[in-house]
Amino acid sequence: MEPVGLTTDLGEAVTAAVREMILAGEVSPGERLVETELSAKFGTSRGPVRDAFKSLEEAGLVTAIPRRGTFVAEMTDADIDEIYTLRISLERLAVERVATQATAGDLAAFEAVLDELASAQAADDRRASAEADMRFHRLIMERAGHRRLRDAWERLAGQTLLLMSRLADIAPEVQAAAGDHRAIADAIASGDAATAQAVIEEHLAAANLAMRSPAAASDTSLN
Repeated sequence: MEPVGLTTDLGEAVTAAVREMILAGEVSPGERLVETELSAKFGTSRGPVRDAFKSLEEAGLVTAIPRRGTFVAEMTDADIDEIYTLRISLERLAVERVATQATAGDLAAFEAVLDELASAQAADDRRASAEADMRFHRLIMERAGHRRLRDAWERLAGQTLLLMSRLADIAPEVQAAAGDHRAIADAIASGDAATAQAVIEEHLAAANLAMRSPAAASDTSLN
């Protein structure tokens, strides 16, 4: 890899690079990330790498163990269940708020992301599908107008992408379906908060099952 550009903030640039390594599967769950190796790889000092480790730990993508080092996060079934049950609670509140106050601009933004998701799925681009999927859910959190709610959700976003990237290798047939997101968007557009909450809960509960039982969930929506 080329040295990280000096015209950008080194901490942010290295964070993005290491994040991509993790999500692309270049490093395995439980694998140790070594400061000296990464600083040499990116052509930086060790400081930006330490900054990256801190940011990625906050995002739940790495785990720092005192006197042992920093490791790529591993996800158990219990971890997956915690992530998705918490997402259900957060997104039920968010989608209720959005459904009662969505503007024409909000609805247009949802349509744009749905188009991106459909295009990525038509191209069988699983990484792009996962990113578009999370943009749809992030948009709900942003348009809810609740900063603390959004901040709580953001910690789960990176972990969800990590799970999705790993599941794509285990069971490629388990992919997000634009129709599931369409049902959420339609409920928001109708102003029906109760239906929006029910649909998003069903959607995320199915994802929870798919993540924990990929072999038995080939017909289940991913996220």
